[in-house]
Amino acid sequence: MISPGLRRHRFLLFLTGGVSRQAGMHVQGAVVLLSAVTLLEMSFNQIGLAQMAGTILALSLALPLGVLIDRARRRSVLVATGLLSAGLLGSVALAAWLQVITLPHFVVMVVALTVLQAAGVGAQEAYLPDVVGRDRLVLMNAALVGVASIGSLVVRLLLGRFSEEVVSVVLSVAAVAFAASALLFRGIDAPEEPPGPRTRWWREAAEGVRFTLTHPVLRAITVYLTASVLLEPMIDEATGVPLREDGSYDGLIELVQTVIYTAPVAGVLAAALLYRRLGTFRLAWLAILVTQPFTLLLALTDTAWGLIWYLLGSFVPWAGWAATALALLSHRQVITPGRLLGRTGGTLALFAGLAGAAGGVLEQLPAFLTDLGLFAEAGSLAVLPVLVLGTAGLLAAAVPLLRVRHLTEPSHSLAVAPTSVPRED
Repeated sequence: MISPGLRRHRFLLFLTGGVSRQAGMHVQGAVVLLSAVTLLEMSFNQIGLAQMAGTILALSLALPLGVLIDRARRRSVLVATGLLSAGLLGSVALAAWLQVITLPHFVVMVVALTVLQAAGVGAQEAYLPDVVGRDRLVLMNAALVGVASIGSLVVRLLLGRFSEEVVSVVLSVAAVAFAASALLFRGIDAPEEPPGPRTRWWREAAEGVRFTLTHPVLRAITVYLTASVLLEPMIDEATGVPLREDGSYDGLIELVQTVIYTAPVAGVLAAALLYRRLGTFRLAWLAILVTQPFTLLLALTDTAWGLIWYLLGSFVPWAGWAATALALLSHRQVITPGRLLGRTGGTLALFAGLAGAAGGVLEQLPAFLTDLGLFAEAGSLAVLPVLVLGTAGLLAAAVPLLRVRHLTEPSHSLAVAPTSVPRED
């Protein structure tokens, strides 16, 4: 038996390490654009190409990274990615301070950090069940997602206040945060399940894909995740900020948008409070059914109470999406065998990335309909067909979750697949 004190110690180390890593990711992500413009005078097209290269590389390596995470010690992967990220950011911060930064150096940092973050996220999700146990997965994931959402909001508020003189300082802060996360993860001594016998990497990758797509619950999760990534850009593009009759912005719009950015925090808080009463998987599909129809209110943004409809139509579905994502992640960590967590995560990342690319094309649908004269401007009642299409698609994607809900009952064998070897506690 592991003492409560030791379990609490592991929990706090993992939480602090995860928070430090999230802080590094948010600070680094916010400053990349600023530093590229201020230090290198890169155009937005050049920045976009560098970021696209990183995204494509990370997507191409999604399955190999999953195999690596399942083969290696997850703690070692977290430590290595943290130290490498700190080294990359520190080198760019030093070059910026010495005013010797070059375009190749910057591009290498952007591309490499994207891959390192993908590996770090996969390792963290795979390592979590070994550290905190199944009974605390939702709480730990809620804490990590909540802190990430708050960090995103804070960085958004501060981004406009950065200047060229502080870029190197901010990059140094991000480097220190990554290094701190590596040291904190290094201090965790939770036992890990030993990896199975190795075969060719593509066979192990295929095993992860096959398990994800043949397991009924994981397949349903994959369908919903893919649909949400595919359809959300179209919904966002179809709606706009409420305008006054003269075409100017409402004075309260900045406050409303700030409130909307707190939606993920509200979603994970609701999930943390309700999951014991409802059950993790039931919480996931209920959140979709209850919150997603609020998206239709965005069709009323040009009416007299447009600001209120804009707030409700954005805040509620976003909060519901956060609660659903948290619940599905936690449930996936419970039902997936320990040494398949990396590969199932890589498979989901691959499908989400491909759906994101397709969503970029579907995002042009509102503009295409505008060119045809079917509606005049974003936010008008005429965008309702686009909103109905997106909302109906997301609700339809929840149907597979409803169909397999009986398989998530505690008595069903699929719900008790081991996540690791028997624990000490």
